[in-house]
Amino acid sequence: MHKILLIIGMVAGGMAFAGAQENTGALPTGTYNENVVVTAPYQPSLVLMEKPVFSPKPVDTILSASRMDYEIISRPFFTTYPIENIKPAKILGEPIPRLWNNRVKVGFGNHLSPLAELNFGMGRDRKYEVAAYYRHHSAYGKVKGYDRFKTNHSLNEADVIGRIFSDKFISSLNVIYSQQTVNCYGYGNWDTVPDLDLGDYKNQSKRWYQNARGILSFTDNARKAEDLRFDATLDYNLNMTNWRSAENTVIVDGGVSKVVLKDRKSVDVLQIGGRLKFEDNTYRDGIKDGYWKPEEGAEGPTNVYVEGNELLNAWHLNFQPTLYYKYDFVELDAALVFHVFGNSAWGWQVDKASYFQFNPVVDLKLHVIDKVLTFFIGTGGGVERNTLDKISRINPFLHPTLFSDFEFTRDKFNAYAGLRGNFSKSIDYRIKVSAHFMENVLSFDYYRYIYSWGLHSIYYGYNDFVPIYSGNVFNLKLRGDLNFRFGEKILAHLDATYNHYSERLYYSPEFMANLAFKYNIIDGLSVHTDIRAYTNMKALDRVGDEQTIKGCFDWSIGAEYRFIKRMTVFLDLNNLLSQRYYMWYDYPSYRFNFMVGLTVDF
Repeated sequence: MHKILLIIGMVAGGMAFAGAQENTGALPTGTYNENVVVTAPYQPSLVLMEKPVFSPKPVDTILSASRMDYEIISRPFFTTYPIENIKPAKILGEPIPRLWNNRVKVGFGNHLSPLAELNFGMGRDRKYEVAAYYRHHSAYGKVKGYDRFKTNHSLNEADVIGRIFSDKFISSLNVIYSQQTVNCYGYGNWDTVPDLDLGDYKNQSKRWYQNARGILSFTDNARKAEDLRFDATLDYNLNMTNWRSAENTVIVDGGVSKVVLKDRKSVDVLQIGGRLKFEDNTYRDGIKDGYWKPEEGAEGPTNVYVEGNELLNAWHLNFQPTLYYKYDFVELDAALVFHVFGNSAWGWQVDKASYFQFNPVVDLKLHVIDKVLTFFIGTGGGVERNTLDKISRINPFLHPTLFSDFEFTRDKFNAYAGLRGNFSKSIDYRIKVSAHFMENVLSFDYYRYIYSWGLHSIYYGYNDFVPIYSGNVFNLKLRGDLNFRFGEKILAHLDATYNHYSERLYYSPEFMANLAFKYNIIDGLSVHTDIRAYTNMKALDRVGDEQTIKGCFDWSIGAEYRFIKRMTVFLDLNNLLSQRYYMWYDYPSYRFNFMVGLTVDF
């Protein structure tokens, strides 16, 4: 009885706390996207649905709507819990299945779509490990009705990582490189742009983005639960485009934690800690080594052409003391998160400014029925700067960007509650409802070249986009997930998300759903299917009128067969209904497409 009364009291207290936060007068704001990162040893598996989709990434293995949900983590500090040594397992039998260190995957599809993936890794070693990855995927096909223009795209990704294991710490160096290229196309209705210079358009329509990144990290190798734990990361990003804009991002991140109480008998754990993060973004502004700067002259305002680029800067400092507590069926994560952010340099586009934001982060879990029913409730928030790399990955069809295009998106405050658990050993579920008060939520609009005389105007240009940001937006979000696993035979996943926004957010569908299913028919032979769907979205066309982009229903199936121990063939059939869907206005994706290929392990 006391357990039930304690649950009711804590739930009521959590709701009262969330209600008190909502009544502080904060203005309603934007969207939210929960981001979960799982780190695990490499396990070779075929990627489903290799198909060319033009947005939000030029290459995408699944259909994903261009949601303006931001990856602002509601719990920015992840405490390091003490881990007990695992007892040695008994050998189940011989021979032990062999794990292959290397894999090569090649494929080819219609629309002239080559695919190549290479994975290389060394065997297990107690002192160090090295691994490398490379991927290329491109398409050189034609889209019906848009054959006046190139609809090509390509993506190259490379990743090399090395780790050193010592007695006191683990250090790693990760070097990442990516390049994506797209051709701006569109203008399916040629009558809307009768004066477009097609030759000039073909010469300037390509957009490419390069990102080089290095991550150096250190993590303690504490042997005892009561030892002080720490981790530190140095992250450097260099972003380049073909309009000669460069952005440098340096992130320094570190944290410490210590268990001050641990009672094995009562499962009582108390841990405290703290974290500090600093991010600095430097952007070289201007296009083709120059820009037009407004100045006040003797006869009024005028534009003066300035040779060279202007160097501008933005920064973000985040500090958070943390606490973790666990007793019986109660588990609590909490932090006081302080954000200071702004622009440390002044330019003609953006004035020098600094801001402050505070977020109480609370995550309370009540394990009502162990592994069957857990109730959780919490609050959060965060700040994130929209960098050139992030914006171009969401929408690669960008007009050359200026420093003023990179705003801070703020999740001023959010509150959430939900249930998770297992219906059985084979089925688990999760339901979550959350409310978010946000500012400067990212969206996109056309960059409009307008030539006017008298009462007439002509809209022309390269069918490219510029980032735009909302004011204060309130977002109510409901998401449900269901997973089913029957031994090694059947895997299934279903999720659905509903979003309600207080303001119009372009390219943000209200409802999205995904269904994935895989069935291993016999040893070495499996089939899979994937269904992705989203409802209508709103967008602005090239003359500024609001349009409706119809929802999408994309169905794909595939199969893979391991005909010998080291070789697997695969076949993916994508967009079986040959839907002509749009993820950006006037940018249709390819219709039916397929990919066939071979995977070799060695």
